Amino acid sequence: MMQILFDTDILSTFAKAYAIQHLEALFSNDHLLITPEVYSELKVPKEYGYDFPDQIFNSNRFDLVQLTDKEIDEFKSNLLDIKSIHSGELETITIAMNRGYIFCSKDVKALYYAVAHGVEVLYFHTILKAFWKFEILAQEKVESLMDTMEQVDNMTIKNRDIIFES
Repeated sequence: MMQILFDTDILSTFAKAYAIQHLEALFSNDHLLITPEVYSELKVPKEYGYDFPDQIFNSNRFDLVQLTDKEIDEFKSNLLDIKSIHSGELETITIAMNRGYIFCSKDVKALYYAVAHGVEVLYFHTILKAFWKFEILAQEKVESLMDTMEQVDNMTIKNRDIIFES
């Protein structure tokens, strides 16, 4: 069983596209985790009337993981030193680094930082590819999901073609 820590951006993208259930299906045998900072970041859209975070909050698959005293000290120190990574990603990477968990994100800077610090990562494109490789969704449905994500999250998924390479 893998322990997978998700950052805010990737969960928001899946939630806005009503696709959290696909993550739950893909990782049905794994432990899905969010940190207190990610939880707080997901609460902000709720305060502005958006419902998409409810898919995560109401899921019985995403557990809140607390930092140890050592991790808190490390996180605080890193917050002062590292300006290029948001606090949610930094908190998540700190836990992943200390516990050997997997960090899942679509933030390139955060992923690069995590890899540089020996953290195993799970990329956005890898998840999309896994949906059709493991028959969670047909290829056409993955393409449709990506179109929806681009529209609802006002983003462009670059290098879409690599998702469908064998």
